[in-house]
Amino acid sequence: MSMASFSLSSAFRAVCRPLSQQPARLQRFSTAPRRLAEEQPTAPRPNVGASSLFDNISVETEKAQQQLEQSGEKAVKKHYQWSSTNMKTSPRKLNMLARQIRNMPIDEAIKQMEFSPKRTARKIMHNLAFARKNATEQKDMKNLVVAQAWVGKGRYIKRIRPHGRGQFGIMHHKEAHIKFLLEEAPQAEEVAAKANRRNIRGWKDTKKVWTPLKEDKPIYNPKAFYNW
Repeated sequence: MSMASFSLSSAFRAVCRPLSQQPARLQRFSTAPRRLAEEQPTAPRPNVGASSLFDNISVETEKAQQQLEQSGEKAVKKHYQWSSTNMKTSPRKLNMLARQIRNMPIDEAIKQMEFSPKRTARKIMHNLAFARKNATEQKDMKNLVVAQAWVGKGRYIKRIRPHGRGQFGIMHHKEAHIKFLLEEAPQAEEVAAKANRRNIRGWKDTKKVWTPLKEDKPIYNPKAFYNW
């Protein structure tokens, strides 16, 4: 019993012994990772404070844009998407306002919503103002245009409508949400080049009353009327 306790105590003392007192054989293997770490050069770290983080990001983006302009490559088209919460209106009524602000400059769209008699127009005006602020500050976008605006169906709540003689009906509270995509307005040169471009399939690109979802797909055996 005493022999076993002596061996355990000596082994524990050997493990707890400092590295400087260990045998040379153990020191050679145990100090290798430390020696390799000391030999490797440390990477330089910039002394950047937390307050100047966004300034450095803006400087880096400007440098990247300058490099793209010097190399002649086309810069990536920037866009900003915004989605609203559920509004207490039907998708059909909200879609009327979405069609009104579509393909319109952001300032003009805000003015249209400000003087619109529709009840939901004021909420859309606030959403447009928030989206304009975020796109300007976060992505440094200018000359914003509402490139796309679409409406989605929200909650569809059913409630009881009491009738006479103990009867009742069902009334529906419809909700909808709107999403729009903000992009930068094209330059005047791009607009002029697009206007002067000749149509491949015809001499004139006339304005169509109805356009299919896939514009490149031809319409075979068209009927005498539109399929709305």
